[in-house]
Order: sequence, then structure tokens, then C-alpha cells
Amino acid sequence: MSKKQLKNMRAVLILFIILLNTIKVQAQNTFEKIIDTLGSAGAYSIKETFDGGYVFTGTNSINGGEVLVTKLDSIGTIEWVKTFNGPGAEGGTYIEQLPDSGYIVNALYDGGLYSKSWLLRLDVNGDSLWAKVFSAGIGATNVYFGNSLAVLNNSIYGLTGSFRPFPLTTLSPYFIGVLSNSILVANKVYNYSVYNSEPRAINKANNGFIMAGGMQTSSSTYDVYLIRINAYGDTLWTRTYDKSTTDAAFAVQQTEDSGFIIAGVTYDTTLLPFKYNTYLIKTDSIGDTLWTKQHYSLEPTETYSIQQTTDNGFVGTGRIVNGNPLNSDVHLFKTDSLGDIEWTRQFGDSSADDGFFVRQTKDGGYIICGTANIPSTLQVGAYIIKTDSLGMVGNGTGIAEVNNPFDFSVYPNPSYGNFTFQFKGIPKKDAELKIYNIMNQCVYTGTLSSYKKESVDLHHLPNGIYIATLNYDVKTMSKKIIIHK
Repeated sequence: MSKKQLKNMRAVLILFIILLNTIKVQAQNTFEKIIDTLGSAGAYSIKETFDGGYVFTGTNSINGGEVLVTKLDSIGTIEWVKTFNGPGAEGGTYIEQLPDSGYIVNALYDGGLYSKSWLLRLDVNGDSLWAKVFSAGIGATNVYFGNSLAVLNNSIYGLTGSFRPFPLTTLSPYFIGVLSNSILVANKVYNYSVYNSEPRAINKANNGFIMAGGMQTSSSTYDVYLIRINAYGDTLWTRTYDKSTTDAAFAVQQTEDSGFIIAGVTYDTTLLPFKYNTYLIKTDSIGDTLWTKQHYSLEPTETYSIQQTTDNGFVGTGRIVNGNPLNSDVHLFKTDSLGDIEWTRQFGDSSADDGFFVRQTKDGGYIICGTANIPSTLQVGAYIIKTDSLGMVGNGTGIAEVNNPFDFSVYPNPSYGNFTFQFKGIPKKDAELKIYNIMNQCVYTGTLSSYKKESVDLHHLPNGIYIATLNYDVKTMSKKIIIHK
């Protein structure tokens, strides 16, 4: 082969590689949405699903708070919404898809003095297969957002949070182990401090689990801590990390080298005014420190979620405060393998917006969930952001789409049983109306005969609170109605 032919072949190969990379970048869907369906007040965990879509869990504002599970397609359009209601304030904190395409969800059950962990096993359509309530003992079993569950070998579900035996007593870490058939196999409480210890995250680690959080070491100081346990909660080792007066971990993951990456906050006292900064700790397999990084910012930053990326760097999300504590943006950052910043992004408007969870997607981009204020209504919605591999959405303007394309009102409400539903934003009349009782059982189903107004007779139903859900195309909207005779 001549030099000229070889040169031409190289040119064609380079052009082909450029074309492949261009196609890959163009294939990265991006979107930014605030979803207020079913009175959503937040999204705390999100995962890419096997079909290329996304599923998230969080809470809504109905009945004091319910567990919310929402399935989206690849461009962020709602496919279905499920809610699960208990006796008090409930909310989903973590979701993961399982090999059979169903889901496992951890949630807070009956938030109060005797709150518990609520484990929900769902099928591929979000319908419940089983649901079990677990407690570390008599007292409050607190479940934190984002990182409260880990799945080990698709056979053991590990749950963590903080346990308070009685009011005004200290908080201690707990571990609850549950088999995939819902049988409890471990229930441990770890008392490592005379002060409060609050585990904020759990993740799988080889044949066991790793837990991370903040341990109070005096009346005014906190350290980051790790607890390495086996599959049944027996302690293998513990570590603490002290940088400033106040340090805490919110996320942990085992890395490719069998070590761990920890993300959280440290309290910066080197500059005025004092403020929180993102704090990263990289350890070896037994928890000894390899490096630490404090990401300095002009404004306070907190990191709630971390993941190792395919290039052995790390992606994290949390919040950055803009001037005052009530004004924050979603903070997204990417680092190299040593924790040094490659780029940062901010999303949100001038209100309180927070990022709670991030994961890299199959196309090399990132999916983030959190909370955002809806500018037009001043209500809070689930904030879902899909970026490309550089953390950008579209042209990078950071302007969110409010996913609330239609609405309806109900009157009179309460009623003896006769309700009038007034609709807007429905272009045709074949939308479906369903009424659910507080046990999430469907007690009425009807197809609209009008796309503007509909009268529904529910005299046959007993007194109580019901949820009226309007389904049109792939969109859903719900309202609470009350029957009082």
C-alpha cells in the first residue's frame, strides 16, 4: 500500500470516528421539568429503567404526604403515577429496578414519634406485590432521603437511618436486613457515641454493606463516619474522619478499586463568613484515607449524592445557596479520579431548588432529581433534569418546563355525593376519571362524555376522603374530594 493510500485511509478513519462521536452526542436526550402531578412535593431518588426511561420516588402533599412513584419515558413524559398512603406523613426515599423489571422502594411510614421504614415491592407497572413495615425497635425509625436502601446480590435489601428509642434521647444508626421475599433477617442498632449518630447513606460493598453519616463527638462538633458490616449487619470495622468542627456524610459508594468515595459537607472556618462546602473523601478497602477534597465556593454548597463515572471520575449533586438560605439552586459537578473539579452546573430560578440524587445514564449523560418551586403557583414540585455528558440541558439556559398541561376543579367539595368536575386543557372528551379511597382501591371509573364539565354521582360511597384522578393520554392529575352526608 502506498503512502498516499495509507494517508487517505487515515483521513477516512478519522472522519468516521468524528461522525460516530457526533451521532453519540446527538443521541443524548436532555430535558428539565418540574412535575407537580398528584401534588408532588419532591423527588428523592431516580433511576434509569431497562426500557430507557426513568422512574423516581418521592412524596406528595395529599393526606399529609404519600409515597409517590412516577414512571417517565426517555424524554421525561409521564407514563404512570402510583401513590401509597399510610396512617400519617409518608414519602419515598429510594427506588431501584430489579431483574424482573419490577421495583423495590424504601419509604418513611407514619412520620412522627414512632415512624418506621416502609418497604414496597412493586411490579413493572408500579402495582404493589407486597409491602412491609419495619422498625429498629420501640421508638422512631427515621428514614433519610436519597440513599436509604441498598440491594445486595438481588437477594438482601439493606435499610438504614437513625433510631431514637424515646423522645429527647440520642439518635443511633440502625441496619435492617430483609430478604427479597420480605422476611426480616437482621435488625441492629449501633451505639458508638454518647451523642447523636445519624447514618445518611447505605450502599452495597462486596458481600456486605457500607454505611456513612455524621457522628457527634461533643456538644458542638461532628465527624464523618463509616461503618462496614457484613450481609447480616455484624460490624467489620468503623472509621471516623475529622476536618472541621462540623463534618457529615450524605452519600457513599464502593469504587472500582474496592475502596470508597464519601460525599457530604465540611464547615469552612478559614474565611468569613463561615459556611458549608462540599467535602469528598476517597478511602482504600479498609477505610484508610487516600485523599480528601474540599470544593471551595463563594456560596455554601452541600452534596447529597455521589457516583463514580465510567471514566473513573465522580459526579455529585446537591444545593448551592445564593445569598440567603431560602434561595438555592441545584448544584451538579463532575470531578476527575482525584476529586478535582472538571466542571460545575447550576439549575433553578430565584427560589429554593435542591438536587438530591444523580446517576450517570447509558448515553453518558446524567439524570438528577430534587425539588423546585413552581414560579406560577409558588408550590413545590419534583425537579427532574436530564443532561448530556457535559452537564448541559439543551442550550444550557436552565429554564424548566412545568409538566402540568391540564387541570380540573371539583365543586361542591365537600359534598353529599354529587360532584361537578370542571376541566381545562383537554382537547377531546375520552379522558378517564377514577376515584380512589384512602386504601388506594378504585371505587369509581368513568369515561368523560364532555371535555369541559362532568357531573358524577357518588352517593353510594360512604363518608370519607377520596382521590379523584383524571387520566388523559399519558398525563395524570388528581384532587382530593370529601363525601360528608
